[in-house]
Amino acid sequence: MSPHTVNGDVELPLAGIILPHEHLVINHTQMRGRAAPPTRAIEGQCVELLTGLRTKGVAAVVDCTPPGYGRDLAFLQAVSRSSGMPIISSTGTFCEQWGPQPQWVEASTADGLADAFEAELMRASGIIKVAISSTPTDAEHVALRAAAEAHSRTGAAIVTHTTGGHGHTALDVFERHGVDLGRVMISHVCAEDEPVSYAIELANRGARVGLDRLGHSAHSDEYWVGIIEALVDAGAADRILLSHDSVQQFIGPDAITEATFSRIDHLVTDFRERFFASRLTPDHFQQITEANPRDWLSTNRAHS
Repeated sequence: MSPHTVNGDVELPLAGIILPHEHLVINHTQMRGRAAPPTRAIEGQCVELLTGLRTKGVAAVVDCTPPGYGRDLAFLQAVSRSSGMPIISSTGTFCEQWGPQPQWVEASTADGLADAFEAELMRASGIIKVAISSTPTDAEHVALRAAAEAHSRTGAAIVTHTTGGHGHTALDVFERHGVDLGRVMISHVCAEDEPVSYAIELANRGARVGLDRLGHSAHSDEYWVGIIEALVDAGAADRILLSHDSVQQFIGPDAITEATFSRIDHLVTDFRERFFASRLTPDHFQQITEANPRDWLSTNRAHS
């Protein structure tokens, strides 16, 4: 069964690329109160981009902005309707690396957060977003436990922002709480200085390996193709997920602003060409960009 999109239970096409980690708008001012909605200009820009992606073979986009960080469901619904692109939104929260979490998260227990995540998953969200800092905090561990509980109730997939090679930290928590690690995407794998063996270790545990910084200046397309080749050689082609972690409008800490990237079509243009120039095959591309994200997102839950 397809996950809940911002415009309801829409069965995703059986074919077509799914981008599992993108953002349209991020606005950190929302975490301490209601932020101004995105402008009509930003809405039009996003509609144009997603309409263009459909012509390039993209079938759905997962927007990984959680509540409190600029997620605006009315905006996402409007963009999805106007572009014809299914958008899957996130419940959950972010890490404390660049600032405190939203007040409603800070004030909650793991059970309380799980209840909140579940309620959103019954309405307009399709996945759970959580995150850990380079030095994981107690509050982040609470959110991880809440995500595990919400997953057990709903079957929703989990995406986990990580830095400093802390994917295993998140997986340890999820494993202790009975999460199917095949439903967990560890994001930003090998985006810093982690060795390729780290990616293979995550895959061997059954997790989805998020190579989701395609196009960013830190690493070339050749670098990412090499990581993919190593994972394929290790028998982990079915664990790989590709995306950009792109954002069209970012309002937040300068330290993050400097690292943002907006080319949400890089995978289906320049990167695809580099992929096919390697020893990887069209079958690999189809599996990694179409079959794998569908398998990660698939759920048997029923919405109320």
